[in-house]
Amino acid sequence: MVKVEYQGTDITDSVTVTRCWIDQYAEEHGDTIKIIFSDVDGLWDSWGPSVGDKIRVYNGNIDSGIQYVRRAHPTAGRFEIDASAIPPTAGGEKKKEWKQITKLQLAKDIAGECGLSLKTYGLKDCIFKNLKQDYEEDLKFFQKLCMVEGDAFLIYNGQMVLYNESYMENQSPAETIGLDMDNYPEYWDKRAMPALKIRNDSMSYTYGSGSPVKVIYVPLYIDSQGTAEKYAKNLFHYYDKMKKGGFFYYRSPLDDGYAAGSVAEIKTDNRLSYDGKAFIYHVRFDTDNNRAKVFFRCL
Repeated sequence: MVKVEYQGTDITDSVTVTRCWIDQYAEEHGDTIKIIFSDVDGLWDSWGPSVGDKIRVYNGNIDSGIQYVRRAHPTAGRFEIDASAIPPTAGGEKKKEWKQITKLQLAKDIAGECGLSLKTYGLKDCIFKNLKQDYEEDLKFFQKLCMVEGDAFLIYNGQMVLYNESYMENQSPAETIGLDMDNYPEYWDKRAMPALKIRNDSMSYTYGSGSPVKVIYVPLYIDSQGTAEKYAKNLFHYYDKMKKGGFFYYRSPLDDGYAAGSVAEIKTDNRLSYDGKAFIYHVRFDTDNNRAKVFFRCL
C-alpha cells in the first residue's frame, strides 16, 4: 500500500492513489515523484495544493524522501502531482566569483544556497584559484564543475550527496543480479569515443587517440599540464561512460543493492559481454505494477 504524507501530515486514509512512480537518480538529477489520485469530488482542488508544498511517499521499504511540488493540476476525475527533491530555493541565476576556495568549501556553499545539507564520499579536495559563476543556476554551475573534476552528485531528502565517480565505481558489488527473459532486459553497446580535447584561452590537451575528436571548451583556470590532463581524462569518462549498458525490470520487494548509486554484479543468461560489474544510475519504482525499472551502465 502506498502511504502519502503531505505537508508533514499522513493523508493516506483520505486519498486514493491510482498510479505512482518514484524515480531515484544517482547523478545529474534530483529524485522525483509523479503521483495520480482519484479525485471525482474535487477534494484536492478544495485543499488548494501549491507549488513548493512538501510531499513524501512510501511503499514498503521504498521511501521517496521529502520532495517539493513542482506541478499540481486536476484532470477528468483525477488529480496529478509532480514533485522533485530539489528545493524551490535552488532556482535562480546568479553571478558570483571565488578566489582560492577549496572544492569542499564550494560544495558546502552551493548546498547551503540550495537549502541542502552536504554528504561526501571519496571526494578528492583541491583549490580553485579563480572561479566564476556567470548568470547560472547553482546546481547547473556545480554540475559543470563536477564533470571536469570526475565527481557527481545526487539529491535525496534534503541532502546533496557528492561523490567521486572513480571511488564509487570501484566499490565491491552490493548484489549479484541474475537476468533472464522474465526481467525483460534490453541492452545497448555504442561505439566508444576515441579521443577528447579540452581547450581554453591559454591551454589545450587531448586525451585518447584517433578520430573523430570531441572538443570541449573549459572556462576554468588551468594551472598546469597535469591539471589539463586530469580535466581531459575526467571529461572523457563523462562523455564515454554510457557507451555500454541496459535496463531490466524487477518485481518488489527490492534489496538495498538495487538502489541508484550502487554497484552490482550483472549475470545474464545469454549476453556474456554484459556480465560483470555495473553501476546503477537510475531506478524507477512503479508502485501500481509493483515493479522497478533498473538502468545500469557497464564498468
